[in-house]
Amino acid sequence: MTTEKATARTTALEAEVGRALGDPGIRVAPWREGVDYFADLARHPDGRIAGVVRSPRHEVLQTDYEGAVDFADVLAKEVNVLGLLGVAGVPAPHVLDWRRRDAPDGISWMLCEHIEHQPTEELNEDQQQELGGITRAIHSIRPGRTVGRPPGPWPSYVLGRLTDRLRAAEKYCPGLSTDTVLSRCAADVPADADRTGALLHLDLRAPNICVRQGSIAAVIDVANAITGDPWLELARIRFCGLFTEAFRAGYGLDDADVEHHRRILDFYELDIAALLTVVAVEEIDDQELLASSRERLEHLCAQIVR
Repeated sequence: MTTEKATARTTALEAEVGRALGDPGIRVAPWREGVDYFADLARHPDGRIAGVVRSPRHEVLQTDYEGAVDFADVLAKEVNVLGLLGVAGVPAPHVLDWRRRDAPDGISWMLCEHIEHQPTEELNEDQQQELGGITRAIHSIRPGRTVGRPPGPWPSYVLGRLTDRLRAAEKYCPGLSTDTVLSRCAADVPADADRTGALLHLDLRAPNICVRQGSIAAVIDVANAITGDPWLELARIRFCGLFTEAFRAGYGLDDADVEHHRRILDFYELDIAALLTVVAVEEIDDQELLASSRERLEHLCAQIVR
């Protein structure tokens, strides 16, 4: 993003966050950014950090794999999910305030507690085990209604989601056997409402895990959260390389559990592999990510078909 655009964003956020906190001296400065969001630091005049301001890169984004995404709705969901995590005792930042844009050229934003931590690219075995326990605690949350997806049966939702993502990825994987893969695994998708009503974070990887003094201080970025089958989350964690023996021990899984769910793990992992295949081309132009995601996608499809 150009300096001019960044300045326009932070200036607008200063006015809004300042009004929300009753402090006209609030200053907002660029800090970090991801594929979909900016994360800026808000500070009081004396330099104290007031919090982290999350605002979307696009208020509404049209995608091939998920249709139109309204990020104000995503922020509203994040506020709800972070509240659920807090009530359950899962380490996560508190939401201090948030606003949905009130004009076509406005900015939707959320102000969260700033979690002091040391950025890390990898988790050691103790942290992996700790993450397993945290993931299990997240999955123990049952909101009692669907979160992050339309109400209705889990099989209809997840099969539709996977179909959309696989179809979107076909243009980058010409040999993708989408219809065969779907037909082979559709019957494996569980329909039990209790099992498929768990809260899922769906982006548990090193950049979204705050480590402080060797331990996990918080999980952040719940933009992908939905209610569903915990094995979808575990499949994503496997894709990210964190489905280790230490993680499984922390979660409470043994080899028999994993083997029993091997087919659904493979099927669910298509979700993230197909998504990143498309995102690598259409949103961030990352050839390395494209190659690795496409290779994994093709491997999973071949394994399922076999």
